[in-house]
Amino acid sequence: MSTPKHSTHKGPSLARRASVALAPYASNTVAAVVLRFFLGGTMLYAGVDKALLDPRFLQADGVGSIGETLRYFVTSGGPLAGLVEAVALPQPVLIGASMAGAQLLAGASLLTGSWVRYGALLGAGISLSLALTSTWGVSPYYYGNDLPYFVGFLALAALGDGGALRLGAPAPRGHNPERRAALVSGTGVAAGIAVLLVLDRSRAVSMITGGGTPTPSPTPGASATSSASPTSSAPTAGTVISGAPSLAAGQALNFSAGGTDAVLIKDGSTYRAFERACTHAGTPVDWQEGSGDFLCSNHGARFSVTGQVTNPPANRPLRAIEVSVAADGTVTYRR
Repeated sequence: MSTPKHSTHKGPSLARRASVALAPYASNTVAAVVLRFFLGGTMLYAGVDKALLDPRFLQADGVGSIGETLRYFVTSGGPLAGLVEAVALPQPVLIGASMAGAQLLAGASLLTGSWVRYGALLGAGISLSLALTSTWGVSPYYYGNDLPYFVGFLALAALGDGGALRLGAPAPRGHNPERRAALVSGTGVAAGIAVLLVLDRSRAVSMITGGGTPTPSPTPGASATSSASPTSSAPTAGTVISGAPSLAAGQALNFSAGGTDAVLIKDGSTYRAFERACTHAGTPVDWQEGSGDFLCSNHGARFSVTGQVTNPPANRPLRAIEVSVAADGTVTYRR
């Protein structure tokens, strides 16, 4: 009587089992739902933040206002600077409200699965306009966040709604692994965005309430100065910064240095001057008299009185402007 041979077959390999388990996630449905929830949630948050949560945004002037942001877009020299100056700058509040409304519309479209391709194209247009203004000067380009959003919206416009998690769609019949994977993925992305929103708002509120009092912008025609101490020598050839001698220690004065937004700080008896462009995304920084540093209200970067980075995401110091001070207190800058 022969002895039965034992089978040497060990079943599917670990790689094969993993491939089968993950197969429902490797589909256009899941990809579209993940993009919809992430991009839609981000757009919705951006619109709500501008329209309701940030009292500074829908203002023509002041720190964090749409007017201040548009003025920076003009002086930064991006491809759309002329268009912004001619069309947007004369009516900043209307432009800010339109931007918030467009973001709300795009976010609602993607999250509900209604007219997704149109919502994605709207989001792509918003991201492209920001890439050509807000983050145009970011170098290397991959530090800017608007181009990746632009590409993500274009991909979603090609994918469509994914056929799942759509408002008013008929309930699926029977077991559908792809729909279940889409639901799990969408829920995970939504939960992650919710956590990020809570953390982001907490940090923003902390910066606003504890970051000191922003220095107001000078009146039109005022000039500024840079880093130097008084000397007995004659004034150095340069452009005089009006109002600089009246600054007390710890105070700042915003000015235009040859068409570039700049700021003058009186650090003890020393004057320091910098371009106001944050080295992360190029948005204006403002001097915080209470905390004695510069704050970028867009992404939270901070810089010391000497222009050095003290809080990311910026990783380069502010660009300094040469200044000199005469014995009579006259402050001049040179570019």
